[in-house]
Amino acid sequence: MVKSIPTGIHLLDRRLDGGLPEGSLVCVYANPMSMPEAFLYQFASVRKTYYFNTSRPSEYIKQNMLAMGFDPDVEFIDVFSQYYLNEYGHFIIEDRYRDKEIFDFIEHQLNNILQDGKEYNVIFDSMSFFLKLDVSRGLKEWLLNKLYIASKQTGNLFYIYVLKNVHPIDLVYTVMDICDVILDIDSERIGDKILSRLSIPKIRNKQPMLETFRFYISEGIEIDTSRDIA
Repeated sequence: MVKSIPTGIHLLDRRLDGGLPEGSLVCVYANPMSMPEAFLYQFASVRKTYYFNTSRPSEYIKQNMLAMGFDPDVEFIDVFSQYYLNEYGHFIIEDRYRDKEIFDFIEHQLNNILQDGKEYNVIFDSMSFFLKLDVSRGLKEWLLNKLYIASKQTGNLFYIYVLKNVHPIDLVYTVMDICDVILDIDSERIGDKILSRLSIPKIRNKQPMLETFRFYISEGIEIDTSRDIA
């Protein structure tokens, strides 16, 4: 029987009989208006997490985590500084080699993480950063496959956050095809309110969930039990 690993969202874990299947590559496919980083922070709160930050400095992400009531055991892999800043801390204006070089940095970091024999999560915030780089499609698929295999070899959860409505649809389908779990997160305006919903249309090694869940963000993710879970 496949072991379940908690997501940290308690009612969702209960609905999933304990959480997501161990060794899963999980795509957090989300509209940024729905504040999907709150999901990432909650995932990181469950156990030790290696957090690849790409769009923002790690100290500000840590501040956001603390402001939401989380103080997780997180080790940041600072892709942001590696890609955007030089050795003096100044922004790099133009360097046509850095798109390729950042993949070398990621490979080195992942190989180091794989030496950790303990239980942990890995979070890429975001995978869209890599999908938009000016490199061959084969290099992007290499990274996806490396993460997929690493999740299986370690039995840990690897989360990759992908922005909705940004990438070519064939590239999105490639991501969704290789991922074991898809968390589809979206928001819509209904009247004078904005409603956010979570669905899990794909989950290998467990029965897919046909319903959607309304959620709101307080101190973490709160599922709207009055409407979506009996």
